[in-house]
Amino acid sequence: MKPPVLIAVDLDGTLIGPSLQIDERDRDAIAQAIAGGSTICLATGRLFAAARPFASALNLRGPMIVLNGAALYDVPSGARLAATPLAAHTALTAYDALKGDGFHLQLYFGDMLYLDELDDRARGYLELSHVEPVMVEDLRPLLDGSPPGDVGPMKVLAIDAPAHVEAFIPKLAAQLGDAAAVFRSQRNYLEVTDPEANKGHALARIAKTMGLEVGDVAAIGDSDNDVPMFHAAGHSFAVANATPAARAAAQRVVAAQDRAGVAEALQLLMNGQTVG
Repeated sequence: MKPPVLIAVDLDGTLIGPSLQIDERDRDAIAQAIAGGSTICLATGRLFAAARPFASALNLRGPMIVLNGAALYDVPSGARLAATPLAAHTALTAYDALKGDGFHLQLYFGDMLYLDELDDRARGYLELSHVEPVMVEDLRPLLDGSPPGDVGPMKVLAIDAPAHVEAFIPKLAAQLGDAAAVFRSQRNYLEVTDPEANKGHALARIAKTMGLEVGDVAAIGDSDNDVPMFHAAGHSFAVANATPAARAAAQRVVAAQDRAGVAEALQLLMNGQTVG
């Protein structure tokens, strides 16, 4: 059986860890997959500006899924291919609920991050993301007036202790209903996006433009926000350090991120040992 034509790979927790370094085994396996005719597409919650250096380091030439599927970009040109912003009134409702419960809040418009405070939670995020934020006096007017940029808000990100994130997700999801997707991307990150803005819809959109069937698509990830991507792929892998939801949704569990789990998954695919 031929390897999948399109392979989506999550970034944080799957391809990179806290060091932000790509294991040479993963790097080599990606190069071999590309040489074999597969398109490797990074699929991340990061901004395009924060994810593009990793794609460039891997010599990726196709599309990239960013902001957890809220936008698609072309890696070589930097052009935005698609955007699915969150309704401003929904974002405002989420913002008020999260702010009132003590979360640190961040807003995303286009490919920019907006902050109105720099506490330890914000500094931790900036150290991980390597993003230069736009500092404003107050975030709320960005949702209650004229939004910056040409699209947005792309998503609302709330940061706090993992237990607080886990407990608040069902509360906020019930409050917002069908107007938004509420999920955990990392243990301490709660995200709110448009219901159509997820990695699964974005991956399916790319596959459609390439004329691919589900069986031509594979996905590798580690977190709850990767589950829709697993459902959109004919072949899905969770690294061993993945969340329980991701491990349950994936067809196969491979080695952890720090043990070249991406390389293991790619080698299985390149050898025709597909799981779908």
